[in-house]
Amino acid sequence: METIKVDLSEAREGKLSEFFESEIEYIWLKDDVEDAQLGGLNKIFFHEDKIFTLDIFGCKCIKIFDKAGMFLSKIRAFGEGPEKYLDFDDAIIVNNEVLLLGVYPPKLMWFSLDGEFLREEKLAKHVGSGIFSEEEKRYYFFKNVREPGSYFVESVNEVFKDTLKFFPYDEEGYYGNYPSRSSFMKNDGVYVGRPFNDTIMLLKSGLAIPKFIFDFEKYAQQLDELKKKSQDLSPPDLMNFINNKAKLYFLPFSWYITDSQLYSGFKFEKDFYNVFFNRKNQTPHVIEGRLKNDIDESFDPFSFSHHFRDDKTGFYLPGKTLFKDLQKKKAELGQEGFEEYVKGKGKNFAQVAFAAKDSENPVLIVYTVKK
Repeated sequence: METIKVDLSEAREGKLSEFFESEIEYIWLKDDVEDAQLGGLNKIFFHEDKIFTLDIFGCKCIKIFDKAGMFLSKIRAFGEGPEKYLDFDDAIIVNNEVLLLGVYPPKLMWFSLDGEFLREEKLAKHVGSGIFSEEEKRYYFFKNVREPGSYFVESVNEVFKDTLKFFPYDEEGYYGNYPSRSSFMKNDGVYVGRPFNDTIMLLKSGLAIPKFIFDFEKYAQQLDELKKKSQDLSPPDLMNFINNKAKLYFLPFSWYITDSQLYSGFKFEKDFYNVFFNRKNQTPHVIEGRLKNDIDESFDPFSFSHHFRDDKTGFYLPGKTLFKDLQKKKAELGQEGFEEYVKGKGKNFAQVAFAAKDSENPVLIVYTVKK
């Protein structure tokens, strides 16, 4: 088990080059056709030469782009009846097919990588997020259960038999109300992170094995207090407590696991911290606030909200916002310095920012984790 000590007294400023390779990718998802226009994005992931973007609240669809950011196709089967859904919450790739999860009415739905409907299977109960282990040939599904005798994670084999269950619901526990689409991570195995739980588990060979534990020491938020406040406070007052007064606790939102590194973002009262754990030398790095972009000196990242693939992580900004950042850079450097910058280390940033300057569509800012 790997222990990650989060001692805020050791928090410091940090630089991107400490944790990421020396090239940043900028991918503008172009909005040159109507179907390519994107609203809120709940999940983005890469598969082979394609980029999949999930908008589960707006268009209730998945839009598919190539690696150059050109729109290819979409998955949208909104409606009632066979081959349709009224809602979905997640998607994964299994055997080069897109599997929709969190579907309502409860079922699993498969589509081709180009967006063509393939088949569906009705379910007795709703499932949330999921992941597939190629090594074990097993599915793992997460359910936000609230009934005694139920389990948060269930696993089945490729033919949906041989059910295994993990993490029983505890009536005395506190779970909050958070989406589960980021609960699973895949690296050298299947990992599951649960809200307010300081231990990340490895699911393997029918076992849930404690693998990473966060040691928050005196900075930990007591869950009994959080549970009581959730019962006693009005929603606005509870939100005020969470945003301004709550101590450290883990939520599976901004996090990833690679061979070399574990990352998670944390709030402590009003402040935000980026925690990087070097798995090779078992060293935690607690970074306060934004990381200084010393690679191409463009945008200083606040956190890393999307795990795109393997060792690729990052976030996105609207094209218009990215262009404004480029204009700020120009004002800071002056004309001569700016011309030198866009020909040198700021070339990739500047090219995409100019191209996307009138676009509301996102530019993906992609970092590669150091090995």
